[in-house]
Amino acid sequence: MNKTVSFEDIPKALEPYCEINMNSTRMLVYSGSFALRCGRATLELEGEISYSLYGGLQLVFEGKAGRIGFEFFISKKAYYIRTSNGLTGRCIIGSFTSSSNGNTYCRGFIQHLFASQKKCSCWYWSYLNMTKFHGELVTRVYENHRTTSTDRLSFLCIDGTVIIAENTDNQNNPKSNNQYVITHHCKLIPANGKKIDFNSAKKYIIAFSHFISFVVGKYHSPILIEGLNKKEQHYPYYYSGYDTSRYNVISWLPYPKDIDIESLWPTFEEVWNGDDKDKADVLNTAIHWYLEANSNSGKVEGALIMAMTGVDLMCNVILPKNEQGKMRLQNLLKRINYKKKYDPSFMRDTRNQLVHYDEDNRKKYQTLTRKQKLNCLEKTLNILELAILYWLGYTIHYADRTHANKWRGASTKMVPWSRHKSTGVTGKNNKPKNK
Repeated sequence: MNKTVSFEDIPKALEPYCEINMNSTRMLVYSGSFALRCGRATLELEGEISYSLYGGLQLVFEGKAGRIGFEFFISKKAYYIRTSNGLTGRCIIGSFTSSSNGNTYCRGFIQHLFASQKKCSCWYWSYLNMTKFHGELVTRVYENHRTTSTDRLSFLCIDGTVIIAENTDNQNNPKSNNQYVITHHCKLIPANGKKIDFNSAKKYIIAFSHFISFVVGKYHSPILIEGLNKKEQHYPYYYSGYDTSRYNVISWLPYPKDIDIESLWPTFEEVWNGDDKDKADVLNTAIHWYLEANSNSGKVEGALIMAMTGVDLMCNVILPKNEQGKMRLQNLLKRINYKKKYDPSFMRDTRNQLVHYDEDNRKKYQTLTRKQKLNCLEKTLNILELAILYWLGYTIHYADRTHANKWRGASTKMVPWSRHKSTGVTGKNNKPKNK
Protein backbone atom coordinates (compact mmCIF):
# COMPACT_ATOMS: atom_id res chain seq x y z
CA MET A 1 0.00 0.00 0.00
CA ASN A 2 1.48 3.34 -1.06
CA LYS A 3 0.63 6.53 0.83
CA THR A 4 1.68 10.09 0.15
CA VAL A 5 2.60 11.93 3.31
CA SER A 6 4.04 15.32 4.15
CA PHE A 7 7.65 16.05 5.00
CA GLU A 8 6.94 16.25 8.74
CA ASP A 9 5.28 12.82 8.96
CA ILE A 10 8.40 10.84 8.10
CA PRO A 11 11.25 10.41 10.62
CA LYS A 12 14.07 12.64 9.45
CA ALA A 13 17.69 12.86 10.54
CA LEU A 14 18.24 15.61 13.07
CA GLU A 15 21.94 15.92 12.46
CA PRO A 16 22.85 19.51 11.55
CA TYR A 17 26.48 18.95 12.55
CA CYS A 18 26.79 15.14 12.48
CA GLU A 19 28.18 13.36 9.45
CA ILE A 20 29.57 9.94 8.62
CA ASN A 21 32.50 9.76 6.27
CA MET A 22 32.53 6.38 4.56
CA ASN A 23 36.34 6.26 4.75
CA SER A 24 36.54 7.39 8.37
CA THR A 25 36.21 5.66 11.71
CA ARG A 26 35.01 8.80 13.53
CA MET A 27 31.63 10.53 13.57
CA LEU A 28 31.90 14.13 14.75
CA VAL A 29 29.23 15.36 17.18
CA TYR A 30 30.91 18.46 18.64
CA SER A 31 33.87 20.71 17.87
CA GLY A 32 35.04 23.60 20.05
CA SER A 33 35.94 24.29 23.66
CA PHE A 34 34.94 22.08 26.59
CA ALA A 35 36.06 21.59 30.18
CA LEU A 36 36.65 18.71 32.58
CA ARG A 37 35.99 19.24 36.27
CA CYS A 38 37.41 17.39 39.25
CA GLY A 39 36.37 18.93 42.56
CA ARG A 40 37.38 22.59 42.35
CA ALA A 41 39.94 21.99 39.60
CA THR A 42 39.04 22.60 35.98
CA LEU A 43 40.84 21.51 32.81
CA GLU A 44 40.07 23.60 29.73
CA LEU A 45 40.30 21.81 26.37
CA GLU A 46 39.94 22.82 22.74
CA GLY A 47 39.12 19.91 20.45
CA GLU A 48 36.48 17.46 19.29
CA ILE A 49 33.97 14.97 20.63
CA SER A 50 33.06 12.13 18.28
CA TYR A 51 31.86 8.56 18.00
CA SER A 52 34.67 6.08 17.48
CA LEU A 53 33.41 3.11 15.50
CA TYR A 54 36.12 0.66 16.45
CA GLY A 55 34.42 -2.41 17.96
CA GLY A 56 31.20 -0.59 18.77
CA LEU A 57 29.97 2.92 19.54
CA GLN A 58 32.44 4.64 21.83
CA LEU A 59 31.95 8.34 22.51
CA VAL A 60 35.45 9.82 22.78
CA PHE A 61 37.04 13.24 23.23
CA GLU A 62 40.40 14.69 22.26
CA GLY A 63 41.62 18.21 22.85
CA LYS A 64 44.57 20.51 23.41
CA ALA A 65 44.89 21.13 27.14
CA GLY A 66 45.60 24.30 29.06
CA ARG A 67 47.17 24.23 32.53
CA ILE A 68 46.88 20.74 33.98
CA GLY A 69 46.41 20.24 37.72
CA PHE A 70 47.65 17.18 39.61
CA GLU A 71 44.07 15.92 40.04
CA PHE A 72 43.82 15.16 36.32
CA PHE A 73 46.73 12.71 36.32
CA ILE A 74 44.69 10.21 38.35
CA SER A 75 43.77 7.55 35.81
CA LYS A 76 40.46 5.72 35.54
CA LYS A 77 38.61 8.36 37.55
CA ALA A 78 35.26 9.77 36.44
CA TYR A 79 35.10 13.49 35.72
CA TYR A 80 32.37 15.91 34.78
CA ILE A 81 32.50 17.33 31.25
CA ARG A 82 30.76 20.43 29.93
CA THR A 83 30.82 21.92 26.44
CA SER A 84 30.45 25.57 25.50
CA ASN A 85 26.96 24.93 24.05
CA GLY A 86 25.65 23.50 27.33
CA LEU A 87 26.10 19.73 26.94
CA THR A 88 27.09 17.99 30.19
CA GLY A 89 28.06 14.44 31.17
CA ARG A 90 30.58 12.09 32.72
CA CYS A 91 33.89 10.96 31.25
CA ILE A 92 37.12 9.09 31.97
CA ILE A 93 40.56 10.39 31.01
CA GLY A 94 42.51 7.88 28.96
CA SER A 95 45.87 9.55 28.37
CA PHE A 96 47.94 12.72 28.13
CA THR A 97 50.45 13.17 25.29
CA SER A 98 52.89 15.93 24.47
CA SER A 99 53.78 17.13 20.97
CA SER A 100 57.11 18.44 19.73
CA ASN A 101 55.84 22.03 19.86
CA GLY A 102 55.15 21.75 23.59
CA ASN A 103 51.36 21.34 23.46
CA THR A 104 49.68 18.74 25.67
CA TYR A 105 46.72 16.74 24.42
CA CYS A 106 44.14 14.92 26.52
CA ARG A 107 42.12 11.95 25.30
CA GLY A 108 39.41 9.90 26.96
CA PHE A 109 36.01 8.23 26.87
CA ILE A 110 32.60 9.75 27.57
CA GLN A 111 29.92 7.70 29.31
CA HIS A 112 27.10 10.05 28.32
CA LEU A 113 26.65 13.62 27.13
CA PHE A 114 23.31 15.42 27.05
CA ALA A 115 21.50 18.75 27.07
CA SER A 116 19.19 19.89 29.87
CA GLN A 117 16.51 17.31 30.57
CA LYS A 118 13.38 19.04 29.28
CA LYS A 119 10.16 17.47 28.08
CA CYS A 120 9.82 17.16 24.30
CA SER A 121 6.94 16.55 21.94
CA CYS A 122 8.86 13.80 20.08
CA TRP A 123 12.17 11.94 20.20
CA TYR A 124 14.38 10.86 17.30
CA TRP A 125 17.25 8.41 16.95
CA SER A 126 19.07 6.46 14.24
CA TYR A 127 20.63 3.06 13.53
CA LEU A 128 23.70 2.06 11.57
CA ASN A 129 23.96 -0.69 8.93
CA MET A 130 20.52 -2.15 9.58
CA THR A 131 19.09 -4.90 7.41
CA LYS A 132 16.76 -3.58 4.71
CA PHE A 133 13.12 -4.40 5.39
CA HIS A 134 9.82 -4.13 3.53
CA GLY A 135 7.00 -2.37 5.33
CA GLU A 136 4.37 0.19 4.44
CA LEU A 137 5.57 2.02 1.34
CA VAL A 138 5.17 5.78 1.70
CA THR A 139 6.10 8.67 -0.55
CA ARG A 140 8.00 11.44 1.18
CA VAL A 141 7.17 14.93 -0.13
CA TYR A 142 9.86 17.56 0.41
CA GLU A 143 9.33 21.30 0.71
CA ASN A 144 10.65 21.77 -2.85
CA HIS A 145 8.07 19.20 -4.08
CA ARG A 146 10.74 16.56 -4.71
CA THR A 147 9.56 13.08 -3.71
CA THR A 148 11.18 9.81 -2.67
CA SER A 149 9.68 6.50 -1.58
CA THR A 150 10.62 4.62 1.56
CA ASP A 151 9.49 1.67 3.65
CA ARG A 152 8.38 2.23 7.22
CA LEU A 153 6.88 0.26 10.08
CA SER A 154 4.80 1.57 12.98
CA PHE A 155 4.75 0.08 16.47
CA LEU A 156 2.12 1.08 19.02
CA CYS A 157 3.48 1.57 22.54
CA ILE A 158 1.57 1.87 25.80
CA ASP A 159 2.09 5.65 25.79
CA GLY A 160 2.81 6.44 22.15
CA THR A 161 4.02 5.17 18.77
CA VAL A 162 7.45 4.27 17.41
CA ILE A 163 8.00 4.70 13.66
CA ILE A 164 11.07 3.34 11.87
CA ALA A 165 11.86 4.27 8.27
CA GLU A 166 14.75 3.95 5.87
CA ASN A 167 17.10 6.89 5.43
CA THR A 168 16.02 8.21 2.04
CA ASP A 169 18.84 10.78 2.04
CA ASN A 170 21.51 8.08 2.02
CA GLN A 171 22.78 7.02 -1.40
CA ASN A 172 25.40 4.57 -0.08
CA ASN A 173 25.08 1.07 1.27
CA PRO A 174 27.53 -0.66 3.62
CA LYS A 175 29.60 -3.07 1.53
CA SER A 176 32.19 -4.22 4.03
CA ASN A 177 32.66 -4.71 7.75
CA ASN A 178 34.68 -1.48 7.93
CA GLN A 179 31.95 0.85 6.68
CA TYR A 180 29.23 2.50 8.72
CA VAL A 181 26.16 4.12 7.22
CA ILE A 182 23.07 5.60 8.87
CA THR A 183 20.43 3.39 7.24
CA HIS A 184 17.33 3.96 9.40
CA HIS A 185 15.74 6.69 11.50
CA CYS A 186 13.19 6.31 14.29
CA LYS A 187 10.67 8.64 15.85
CA LEU A 188 8.83 8.26 19.16
CA ILE A 189 5.54 10.15 19.23
CA PRO A 190 3.96 10.33 22.73
CA ALA A 191 0.23 9.65 22.95
CA ASN A 192 -2.36 12.42 23.20
CA GLY A 193 0.15 15.10 22.21
CA LYS A 194 1.82 15.13 25.61
CA LYS A 195 5.50 15.85 26.19
CA ILE A 196 7.93 13.44 27.84
CA ASP A 197 11.49 13.83 29.10
CA PHE A 198 14.40 11.60 28.19
CA ASN A 199 14.01 9.28 31.19
CA SER A 200 10.45 8.48 30.05
CA ALA A 201 11.47 8.14 26.40
CA LYS A 202 14.52 6.02 27.27
CA LYS A 203 12.53 2.94 28.28
CA TYR A 204 10.90 2.82 24.85
CA ILE A 205 14.12 3.57 22.96
CA ILE A 206 16.02 0.82 24.81
CA ALA A 207 13.15 -1.68 24.52
CA PHE A 208 12.72 -1.01 20.80
CA SER A 209 16.46 -1.24 20.16
CA HIS A 210 16.57 -4.69 21.78
CA PHE A 211 13.43 -5.68 19.87
CA ILE A 212 14.82 -4.68 16.48
CA SER A 213 18.17 -6.27 17.39
CA PHE A 214 16.40 -9.56 18.08
CA VAL A 215 14.55 -9.30 14.76
CA VAL A 216 17.66 -8.69 12.64
CA GLY A 217 19.98 -10.90 14.71
CA LYS A 218 22.65 -8.39 15.82
CA TYR A 219 23.03 -5.57 18.33
CA HIS A 220 21.88 -2.17 17.10
CA SER A 221 22.58 0.59 19.57
CA PRO A 222 20.53 3.80 19.18
CA ILE A 223 22.68 6.68 17.99
CA LEU A 224 22.12 10.45 17.72
CA ILE A 225 19.19 10.47 20.18
CA GLU A 226 17.54 13.87 20.15
CA GLY A 227 14.40 15.42 21.59
CA LEU A 228 12.47 18.10 19.74
CA ASN A 229 9.79 20.48 20.94
CA LYS A 230 7.39 22.63 18.96
CA LYS A 231 9.77 25.59 19.10
CA GLU A 232 12.30 23.59 17.05
CA GLN A 233 14.66 23.38 20.02
CA HIS A 234 16.84 20.27 20.00
CA TYR A 235 17.93 18.36 23.11
CA PRO A 236 20.57 15.76 22.11
CA TYR A 237 21.68 12.74 24.13
CA TYR A 238 24.88 10.88 23.24
CA TYR A 239 26.31 7.85 24.97
CA SER A 240 28.66 4.92 24.45
CA GLY A 241 26.82 1.75 23.46
CA TYR A 242 27.44 -1.82 22.38
CA ASP A 243 26.92 -2.32 18.64
CA THR A 244 27.65 -5.23 16.28
CA SER A 245 25.85 -3.78 13.26
CA ARG A 246 28.99 -4.15 11.10
CA TYR A 247 28.55 -7.96 11.05
CA ASN A 248 26.69 -9.83 8.35
CA VAL A 249 24.39 -12.34 10.06
CA ILE A 250 21.34 -14.50 9.38
CA SER A 251 18.13 -13.79 11.28
CA TRP A 252 14.48 -14.83 11.43
CA LEU A 253 13.24 -11.55 9.80
CA PRO A 254 10.42 -12.89 7.57
CA TYR A 255 11.15 -11.21 4.22
CA PRO A 256 8.94 -10.27 2.37
CA LYS A 257 6.48 -10.55 5.29
CA ASP A 258 8.50 -8.06 7.34
CA ILE A 259 5.38 -6.19 8.40
CA ASP A 260 4.37 -9.23 10.52
CA ILE A 261 6.90 -8.18 13.16
CA GLU A 262 4.56 -5.32 14.12
CA SER A 263 2.33 -7.90 15.82
CA LEU A 264 5.20 -9.16 18.03
CA TRP A 265 6.03 -5.74 19.48
CA PRO A 266 3.06 -5.33 21.92
CA THR A 267 3.93 -8.55 23.78
CA PHE A 268 7.64 -7.79 23.68
CA GLU A 269 7.10 -4.32 25.15
CA GLU A 270 4.67 -5.66 27.76
CA VAL A 271 7.28 -8.13 29.00
CA TRP A 272 10.30 -5.79 28.69
CA ASN A 273 8.72 -2.80 30.48
CA GLY A 274 6.22 -4.74 32.57
CA ASP A 275 5.98 -5.07 36.34
CA ASP A 276 7.19 -8.70 36.31
CA LYS A 277 10.96 -8.17 36.57
CA ASP A 278 11.65 -11.92 36.36
CA LYS A 279 10.05 -12.20 32.91
CA ALA A 280 11.86 -9.06 31.77
CA ASP A 281 15.17 -10.52 32.94
CA VAL A 282 14.47 -13.81 31.13
CA LEU A 283 13.75 -11.93 27.88
CA ASN A 284 16.84 -9.74 28.23
CA THR A 285 19.09 -12.71 29.03
CA ALA A 286 17.71 -14.96 26.26
CA ILE A 287 18.14 -12.23 23.64
CA HIS A 288 21.66 -11.52 24.90
CA TRP A 289 22.72 -15.16 24.47
CA TYR A 290 21.01 -15.29 21.07
CA LEU A 291 22.63 -12.12 19.68
CA GLU A 292 26.09 -12.99 20.98
CA ALA A 293 25.91 -16.51 19.54
CA ASN A 294 24.46 -15.28 16.25
CA SER A 295 27.34 -12.79 15.93
CA ASN A 296 29.74 -15.73 16.37
CA SER A 297 31.22 -14.43 19.62
CA GLY A 298 33.90 -16.81 20.82
CA LYS A 299 34.00 -18.47 17.38
CA VAL A 300 32.05 -21.69 16.86
CA GLU A 301 32.77 -23.16 20.30
CA GLY A 302 31.85 -20.02 22.24
CA ALA A 303 28.76 -19.39 20.13
CA LEU A 304 27.56 -22.96 20.61
CA ILE A 305 27.92 -22.74 24.40
CA MET A 306 26.00 -19.44 24.51
CA ALA A 307 23.25 -20.67 22.19
CA MET A 308 22.78 -23.87 24.19
CA THR A 309 22.69 -21.85 27.42
CA GLY A 310 19.87 -19.81 25.91
CA VAL A 311 18.01 -22.97 24.92
CA ASP A 312 18.34 -24.31 28.49
CA LEU A 313 16.91 -21.03 29.79
CA MET A 314 13.90 -21.29 27.49
CA CYS A 315 13.37 -24.90 28.58
CA ASN A 316 13.11 -23.67 32.16
CA VAL A 317 10.53 -20.96 31.43
CA ILE A 318 8.41 -22.79 28.83
CA LEU A 319 8.21 -26.32 30.22
CA PRO A 320 6.46 -27.34 33.44
CA LYS A 321 8.71 -28.79 36.15
CA ASN A 322 7.70 -32.38 35.40
CA GLU A 323 9.16 -32.00 31.87
CA GLN A 324 12.49 -30.44 32.85
CA GLY A 325 14.50 -33.59 33.39
CA LYS A 326 16.99 -35.27 31.07
CA MET A 327 14.41 -35.19 28.27
CA ARG A 328 13.78 -31.44 28.56
CA LEU A 329 15.27 -30.65 25.14
CA GLN A 330 13.14 -33.31 23.45
CA ASN A 331 10.11 -31.97 25.32
CA LEU A 332 10.86 -28.43 24.14
CA LEU A 333 11.08 -29.58 20.52
CA LYS A 334 7.71 -31.27 20.86
CA ARG A 335 6.22 -28.14 22.41
CA ILE A 336 7.31 -25.92 19.50
CA ASN A 337 6.43 -28.67 16.98
CA TYR A 338 10.03 -28.83 15.68
CA LYS A 339 10.11 -31.69 13.16
CA LYS A 340 13.46 -31.28 11.44
CA LYS A 341 15.85 -34.23 11.40
CA TYR A 342 17.94 -33.57 14.44
CA ASP A 343 19.37 -35.51 17.36
CA PRO A 344 18.95 -33.44 20.56
CA SER A 345 21.43 -35.65 22.39
CA PHE A 346 24.15 -34.65 19.88
CA MET A 347 23.67 -30.97 20.70
CA ARG A 348 23.72 -31.69 24.44
CA ASP A 349 26.76 -33.96 24.21
CA THR A 350 28.68 -31.44 22.08
CA ARG A 351 28.09 -28.70 24.63
CA ASN A 352 29.07 -30.96 27.52
CA GLN A 353 32.28 -31.92 25.73
CA LEU A 354 33.21 -28.23 25.65
CA VAL A 355 32.07 -27.23 29.13
CA HIS A 356 33.04 -30.31 31.17
CA TYR A 357 36.72 -30.60 30.40
CA ASP A 358 38.48 -33.94 30.59
CA GLU A 359 40.66 -35.99 28.27
CA ASP A 360 37.82 -38.18 26.96
CA ASN A 361 35.56 -35.22 26.15
CA ARG A 362 38.32 -33.37 24.32
CA LYS A 363 39.09 -36.43 22.21
CA LYS A 364 35.42 -36.83 21.33
CA TYR A 365 35.09 -33.18 20.33
CA GLN A 366 38.25 -33.27 18.22
CA THR A 367 36.76 -36.05 16.11
CA LEU A 368 33.95 -33.71 14.92
CA THR A 369 34.38 -32.09 11.52
CA ARG A 370 33.93 -28.34 11.07
CA LYS A 371 30.75 -29.01 9.09
CA GLN A 372 29.28 -30.98 12.00
CA LYS A 373 30.10 -28.14 14.42
CA LEU A 374 28.54 -25.50 12.15
CA ASN A 375 25.43 -27.61 11.58
CA CYS A 376 25.06 -28.08 15.32
CA LEU A 377 25.34 -24.32 15.89
CA GLU A 378 22.86 -23.55 13.10
CA LYS A 379 20.22 -25.90 14.49
CA THR A 380 20.77 -24.66 18.05
CA LEU A 381 20.28 -21.04 16.98
CA ASN A 382 17.20 -22.06 15.01
CA ILE A 383 15.71 -23.74 18.09
CA LEU A 384 16.60 -20.77 20.33
CA GLU A 385 14.95 -18.12 18.14
CA LEU A 386 11.85 -20.30 17.72
CA ALA A 387 11.65 -20.92 21.48
CA ILE A 388 11.78 -17.18 22.19
CA LEU A 389 9.11 -16.51 19.56
CA TYR A 390 6.95 -19.29 21.02
CA TRP A 391 7.34 -17.91 24.55
CA LEU A 392 6.24 -14.46 23.28
CA GLY A 393 3.16 -15.97 21.63
CA TYR A 394 4.16 -15.18 18.04
CA THR A 395 2.18 -17.23 15.49
CA ILE A 396 2.89 -15.79 12.04
CA HIS A 397 5.86 -15.83 9.63
CA TYR A 398 9.58 -16.31 10.25
CA ALA A 399 12.62 -17.03 8.08
CA ASP A 400 14.05 -20.53 8.54
CA ARG A 401 17.84 -20.15 8.77
CA THR A 402 18.33 -23.81 7.86
CA HIS A 403 17.20 -22.88 4.33
CA ALA A 404 19.06 -19.58 4.16
CA ASN A 405 21.16 -20.77 1.21
CA LYS A 406 18.14 -20.35 -1.04
CA TRP A 407 17.06 -17.04 -2.60
CA ARG A 408 15.84 -14.51 -0.10
CA GLY A 409 12.18 -15.13 0.66
CA ALA A 410 12.23 -18.86 -0.06
CA SER A 411 12.98 -19.58 3.59
CA THR A 412 9.97 -17.60 4.90
CA LYS A 413 7.24 -19.81 6.34
CA MET A 414 4.75 -20.01 9.17
CA VAL A 415 6.15 -20.86 12.61
CA PRO A 416 5.79 -24.63 13.20
CA TRP A 417 3.20 -24.20 15.98
CA SER A 418 1.02 -21.79 13.96
CA ARG A 419 -1.92 -24.20 13.81
CA HIS A 420 -1.84 -24.80 17.53
CA LYS A 421 -3.13 -22.52 20.27
CA SER A 422 -0.41 -20.22 21.55
CA THR A 423 0.72 -20.84 25.13
CA GLY A 424 3.27 -18.05 25.27
CA VAL A 425 4.22 -15.75 28.10
CA THR A 426 0.98 -13.74 27.86
CA GLY A 427 -1.31 -16.44 26.48
CA LYS A 428 -2.16 -14.12 23.59
CA ASN A 429 -2.40 -15.25 19.99
CA ASN A 430 -0.62 -12.71 17.78
CA LYS A 431 -2.34 -12.01 14.51
CA PRO A 432 -1.22 -9.76 11.66
CA LYS A 433 -2.81 -6.34 11.47
CA ASN A 434 -5.23 -5.52 8.69
CA LYS A 435 -3.45 -3.19 6.31
